[in-house]
Amino acid sequence: MTPLKISLVLLPLLLSNPASALQILDAKDGETVLGKISQKEVTRISFERSRIRKVTGNAGEFALEKDEEKGYIFIRPASPESTKPINLFVSSERSTVALLLQPVDTPSDTIVIREGRDPLGTTRAEKSGFHVRTLKNLLLVMASDGLPEDMEVREQALQLALWPGVRLTLQREWRGTGIVGEKYQIANIGKNDVNFVERDLYKPGVMAVSLEHASLRPGEATNLFVIRERRAND
Repeated sequence: MTPLKISLVLLPLLLSNPASALQILDAKDGETVLGKISQKEVTRISFERSRIRKVTGNAGEFALEKDEEKGYIFIRPASPESTKPINLFVSSERSTVALLLQPVDTPSDTIVIREGRDPLGTTRAEKSGFHVRTLKNLLLVMASDGLPEDMEVREQALQLALWPGVRLTLQREWRGTGIVGEKYQIANIGKNDVNFVERDLYKPGVMAVSLEHASLRPGEATNLFVIRERRAND
């Protein structure tokens, strides 16, 4: 079985304005928060009212510079082509926060961490306690066609429009209290190779996207997994 590539970008839920070069991440001590960093440029990370005292992570995944005087750090992925999320722990005098940072093709950015506040404008799924580990576990269940006891599983055979030469079929749904997992098959029914970018598959309400193969030759197919907020009409 092809290993599942898990990607948790969650950009539509994190950024109120994609054009802005500032991300505000609300976090309490011990929490995991998600953000984006530039693939090729440096991203500045700071606490809103504290200084960064300690940084812990896999040094082989990123380059790090520190501004000791101001308490900032500057981070850049080790490889400008990498889209692998970077796990990082940053500590201030008040708290230690885990960051899951998704490299994307954007200019330099700034991340500001606000400590100890309840997030404003959180989604229903976030209020229900769906965090990174929960999303990863659900993706693994979906990839193995698991049948969790606390979710309703529905078989589907719904074909949807995507792009010319591409057939998208919704095969199965996992429905929870505030979250829905969807398994699709994407097939290249055209005459040319097709390349997909996971971030192009996001829309408002989508929390995670995982695509088994990003490139398809004519006649090939692959699985697409989507986790989204459950809507009132689901």
